[in-house]
Parts: sequence; C-alpha cells; structure tokens
Amino acid sequence: MENRSELGLIVKNAGMDVFGQVFNTLFSFAASVIVTRTIGPELFGKYSLANSIFQVLFILAVFGLNRGVVRLTSKYMALGDPARAKGSIISGMVLTGAFSLALAALAAAAAPVLTHRFYSHVVDLDLVLRVYVIGLPFFALMTISTSYTQGLKTLKPTVIVEMVLRPVARLALILLLFLAGLRLFAVVLGSVGAFAVCAVVALVLAVRTSPFDFRKTRGIGVANELFFYSLPLVLANFMNVLISRSNVMISGYYLDPETVGVLSAALVLAPFVSISLLSFSKIFAPIISELWEKGDRLALMIQFKTVSKWVFTLSLPVFCLYLLFATGILGIFGGGFMRGAAALKILAVGQIVNAVVGPIGFILTMTGRQKINLVNSVCLAGSNVLLNILLIPRYGMIGAALATTLSLSGINILRVVEIKILYGFTPFRRDLAKPAAAGAVSTAVSYLLSRLLGWTGVAGTLAMCAAFAVMYFVVLYGLGLREEREILKDMLKRKKR
Repeated sequence: MENRSELGLIVKNAGMDVFGQVFNTLFSFAASVIVTRTIGPELFGKYSLANSIFQVLFILAVFGLNRGVVRLTSKYMALGDPARAKGSIISGMVLTGAFSLALAALAAAAAPVLTHRFYSHVVDLDLVLRVYVIGLPFFALMTISTSYTQGLKTLKPTVIVEMVLRPVARLALILLLFLAGLRLFAVVLGSVGAFAVCAVVALVLAVRTSPFDFRKTRGIGVANELFFYSLPLVLANFMNVLISRSNVMISGYYLDPETVGVLSAALVLAPFVSISLLSFSKIFAPIISELWEKGDRLALMIQFKTVSKWVFTLSLPVFCLYLLFATGILGIFGGGFMRGAAALKILAVGQIVNAVVGPIGFILTMTGRQKINLVNSVCLAGSNVLLNILLIPRYGMIGAALATTLSLSGINILRVVEIKILYGFTPFRRDLAKPAAAGAVSTAVSYLLSRLLGWTGVAGTLAMCAAFAVMYFVVLYGLGLREEREILKDMLKRKKR
C-alpha cells in the first residue's frame, strides 16, 4: 500500500508537471515559430550560438547546487530538521549568487576575445552574448528556489514559474520588442526579462510552500555539505551540457550561421521525445533519496522500473511522429528549416534511448554515486566533442546530429550496466512490449495512410500527427493498462477521503 501511495504521489506530481510541460511546450514552440519566421535561419543561428554559450555558463554558475538542494532538503525534512532544510536553500542562494555574478562579469569582459577567436565570421555575436549574460544570476537563483520546492516533493511552484510564467513572460516581452522594431535583441532581452521576473516569483513561492514557518524558523547553514556534495556534480553537469550543446558551438566554428540555425531548430524539437522523463524525474529524485535513506531497495527497484515504463510509453509516439513527418514538422518554422529533417530523425533516436532507460542518472546521483556519474559524463563528453570535430566538417549538420545521438546513447547504455552491477536491477520490464507494439502498429498504419492521402504542408502534417496520437493511445489501451488504472483508482479514493 505504501509503495502504491508513493507511485500515486509520483503520478500526481508528474501529471501536474506534464500539464506544465504541455503548456510550456505550446508557448515555447509558438515563440520559436514567431522568432524563426521573423528573424530567419541566420539570426536564429546567432541566437542559438549565444544561447549555447549561456547554457555552459549557467552550469558553472549553478555548480550542481540545484541537485544538492533537492537532496539535502528532502534529507533534512525526512529527518525532521526544518532548520537545516531552510539552510539548504539559503546556502544554495549564497553560493550560486556569488558564482553567477562572477561568471557574468567575466563573460562580458571576455566576449570580444572569445567570439573573435572562434566565431569571427559571426557578426556582433560578442554584443549578443554581453546582453544575454545579464540574465545569468536571475536564472541561477530561480533554479535554486524551484529545486528547494522539488526537495519538498511538490512540483507546483516549478510548474508555475518555469513552465507557465517564464514562457508567457518571454513571449510577451519578445512580441513587445518586435513591435518596437528590434529583431535579434528582442529575443535576447525578452529572455533576460523573463529570468528576472521568475527569480522573484520563485523565491516567494518557495517561502510559501514550506511546510514550516519559513520566516520564524532559524536556518542552519549547510554550505560545506552542500558544496562538497555538489562538487562532483558540477563537472558532470558541465559534461552533460557539452553533450547537448557542443554540436551547436562546434557547428558555429565550421558552418555558416544559417545552417547552424536549421540545426538549432531540429535541436529545439528533438528533446520533446523525452519530455516526460524530465517531468517524472523531478518528483522521483527526492523519493529516490528518501527510499535510499530508509534502505528500501525493493521499493526503489519497483518504482524505478514503473517510472521508466511510463516515460517510454509517453515518449514513443513523439519519436514515431518525427520518423514519419520530420520534414512537415520542421516546415512549421519556415520553408528554410525543412532541410534539417534527416538531422531531426537522427537526434530523435538518441532521445528515445534516453527515454527508455528512465531516470537512471538520478539513481546514481541520489544514492551517493555522483562520482560515478562524473566519470561517465567526462568520458562521454570528451567522445562527443571529438565526434563533432570529426563528423561536422565532413557531414555538416548530419554529423552534429550523429555525434549527439552516439554520445547520448552511449552514456545511457553505460549507466544501465552500472546500475545492474551496483544494485542488481535494470530499468526494463516485460510489458514494455505493449507500448512498442502500439507504436509499431500506429506507425505502419499512419505511413500507409499518409501515402494514400498525400497530405502535405503544415495543416496536413498536424492532422496526421493528431490521427497518429489517437490511434496509438487507443491501441495501447486495448492492450491493457491494469497497473495504471489501479494507481489512479487509489488516488481518487484518497481524494474523496
């Protein structure tokens, strides 16, 4: 019963997060379409280069402290120590505030040298980067606040701030600045303004969400524990961002900005395959920590396998849609982006591998094995950079997509082996065959239907995508979802009480 209750909590919070992800996806996708159709592939390529550099700086600014805050908050709440739970967010704020301000100042000063050395053919990239890094401290502080509430095992503040407020504020600001006559800088300034607004709101919600009187509770600092727990994570996170961003940064060195813009559009879409992984991982992370502290490995194994199955089930239809309709989906950004279809299909393969293994990286980091995660990430980030350098000059954006997919698949296969050796289980269950069968049937029927009807263009693509989604979930339901129905029934019973 307790195991089902925990799974119910995961479903409830993940369901809330999925709603937020859908909302965020719609607004972010709308913003991307508006931006690409307004500024075109070349300027979008410049923005993507600046954004990739910004993401690397963000990892250094947060310094792995976001995962540390989740871990220590959940740990001290489980131990009945609200003073140190409060100390987790305070220590995180102080440390990341100092790191982010220092990095923003350093990046602003070094931008002309950096861009001239590596991207001399990209005009005004240094100015774009200087403006963008203004948002670094705000983004970092927002992340620490939402990590604290994740540690309290609630995703509501994260959904409100990161998935609703930020995309809405960003899109609104971008539109206003477009109307004022700005183009590329409308996108950059809109992003910075949204970070600032969200940082304030996230902190307010963190205080209000605390199950104890936040203002009256005297916080006990945990800066040393937080820093040394997070230290191995910062390099691991840095390596992870190299895996996801090095293709854009290295492509910017070898390729023209327009091609980088097309690749960036494919990179915007590819993570939608595994978007449910992020939703489930956010709430599952503190539960991993709590179960590990209690020594309940059986419950950890059961819940890990169940969550992994749910992630794969929700990720597979998006993967299939990209394989079927990549050209039409990219056409939504504009005709100039359709040549990225092959790259999108390759990137989608890496994302479905990422989805099928579930939140496996969190199993390592939340059970004190973050050093192993670090070694994994260092080795594979190095491989990713090397593959990009080898493949991009020869194959262009296809080479960049291949490098990312090989690296992402490699790190996940390695983690599966490690989890099996360390804990004796894997993320796989026999009933993964059900979503796989539903995906195969729906893909085959949709392919034949699309050939028969011959629908093209944005409207035809969207209609076929909708038909595929309905077909997939109907077939899946017909194959049986007994466990999921039982968990939902249990949640409804507890609500009535």
